[in-house]
Amino acid sequence: MNRIIVKIGTKVLSTSEGKLDTDFLRHIVEQVVELRKRGMEVVIITSGAGAAGRNLISVKRIESETVQKQIFAAIGQVKLMGVYADLFAKYQYLCAQILATKEDFRDEEHYRNMQNCFEGLLLDNVIPIVNENDVVATTELMFTDNDELAGLVTKLLQADALIILTSTEGILDGSGKIIQVIDSSNIETVSGYITPDTSTGGRGGMISKFAVAKELSEKGISVHIVNGKRERILLDVAAGEKMGTRFIAQV
Repeated sequence: MNRIIVKIGTKVLSTSEGKLDTDFLRHIVEQVVELRKRGMEVVIITSGAGAAGRNLISVKRIESETVQKQIFAAIGQVKLMGVYADLFAKYQYLCAQILATKEDFRDEEHYRNMQNCFEGLLLDNVIPIVNENDVVATTELMFTDNDELAGLVTKLLQADALIILTSTEGILDGSGKIIQVIDSSNIETVSGYITPDTSTGGRGGMISKFAVAKELSEKGISVHIVNGKRERILLDVAAGEKMGTRFIAQV
């Protein structure tokens, strides 16, 4: 792997009380720095802005739920990026904030500008950190979830792999056993095991992860769905260890 996209879900980077798990983020940053030292390029797709904002401000006077979410995201994004920036700074790395909506991937000029920006950032000791621009995203411009955003960024950058950090060990079969490898021979069977569960605090679930992984694998990009709380998980996946569920690149 030379270029890796790492997607971190809200549930993974939050404590049981719904606050940012800074110890978890510290461990992730340590692993990303190690991967960069090995010559790998890493882009982080992060959730958590809304969750961070909920712990910073009360919006009881505002009736609109949409506006409430926008306020949480706007305030929480600053908090979230501040944590990332402080953690990476300890290793002399900078992080860059990139906020996107669906429109940015639909508009040819926006798409090209994003692509050029990413490529420029990856030339130096900078870690691009991407999130949905919740403040301006209306319903038709919202991603289904950050799994969809991660898939689009992975294709945009023609990455070698997408690693999805989740709160489960991977995709399970009917008996609760982890399905370690998914390829063209079993992908249709596996789709029958996927249930429409949505994790607390997020819009996604295993259905969206499966859909993104299936599409990317068909385009020649491997996808790993793994337990983000496991120690050294990124380093183990990058080293080829059998962790979680791996979608084999089919081209």
